[in-house]
Amino acid sequence: MKIGKALAASGVVALLLTLTLSGPVLANGVGDLYVASSAGVLEIHVKTSTVVSTIPIVPAPQSLAFSPDGHTLYASGASAKVVPIDIATLDAQASITMPGQVSALAFPAGQVLVATMPTRRTLAFAVVHGGAVTESSQLPGSGNLLAGDRRDPRVVVAEAGKSWLEVVDPATSTMKKATVSGGIVAMTIDRDRGGVLVVTQTPNALMRVDLTSLATTWTVALSAPPIAVASMASTDIVASGTSLWTVDGKTAIAFATTREAAISMTPSDEGSVLHVAESRGVQVFDSKGSLQRTLELKDDRAAVAMAAVPSGSSLFLGQGGPTSAGPTGTTASALTTPQPPTTSTIVDTATSIAGYPPVQGAALVAAVILLACWFVIRWYDRRTNPGAKRGR
Repeated sequence: MKIGKALAASGVVALLLTLTLSGPVLANGVGDLYVASSAGVLEIHVKTSTVVSTIPIVPAPQSLAFSPDGHTLYASGASAKVVPIDIATLDAQASITMPGQVSALAFPAGQVLVATMPTRRTLAFAVVHGGAVTESSQLPGSGNLLAGDRRDPRVVVAEAGKSWLEVVDPATSTMKKATVSGGIVAMTIDRDRGGVLVVTQTPNALMRVDLTSLATTWTVALSAPPIAVASMASTDIVASGTSLWTVDGKTAIAFATTREAAISMTPSDEGSVLHVAESRGVQVFDSKGSLQRTLELKDDRAAVAMAAVPSGSSLFLGQGGPTSAGPTGTTASALTTPQPPTTSTIVDTATSIAGYPPVQGAALVAAVILLACWFVIRWYDRRTNPGAKRGR
């Protein structure tokens, strides 16, 4: 028996096993930021300021939320339908029907997607992967503001312009109410710190509310009406018109200036990059307030909502290195990623597939099978050809 031919056949078997056992291979995963617009959900490669793909959603998406593992993006428009999008393939899956029209989505740690339903004055809890959809008890008002983070199992719901907020545990449907001074404008979970950041008008302020005790741990007065808030790894950012402030719990200091009034803000998952949506696009700032990119998104691509990929491969800023001119002529530091995003090149695609955990596991199984085949073939060859070894 020819060892070379036998090993070649074994290699083919091992390759087929790799492809079979690995299951669906990650085919995409190139985007750093996903944007809801009237054109659909835009997948954006921030490093190159490129809209890589557009996923059409009807009605047009108004809210986005990633599953904690980053594999699925949930989108909702002005309806009771929530559309799951498989990030590996960019395929829209069968929609989830909520009890009422959805205005906002959040997906905290766990397996429950949360949606606000202002007309019903309740929340919807959808257990993903075929689970049931349930409804919360009545809220104090028409909850239309929702904050959640993959690092914490709780969400916070409030009503724009009102002073109440509810801390909700989706796993148990328990709800705890708190009140703040002023009308709430926006909220965000304070990352790993167990709190929620709340910006209010009349008075203009940013405050932090502890999610367990519901106590207001600090309040910082602002010099102008705030409209958005974001929690980064090293600081908290508040937007008012074209002004961005960094707030440390004691004072508010100028952070950056946007070209137009900010609409909303979303940090990258690791918290070192801030995406600021305005009417003509999205501006990207580093943790020191330096403008890095301007993503031009006009007309039907204007950002209504944003969601950053929740994974370790989210965008981060490289230290030093060359600079490049952004789309508006602004010189910016080069942006890099720990694992360069896949593009249309064969090398990048192969790298992405090789790094996908199921493929790695299947490849290991195939390698073991190939090695076992080699030993069996050697044993069989020596048994059927006793003089082979002496003749060499």
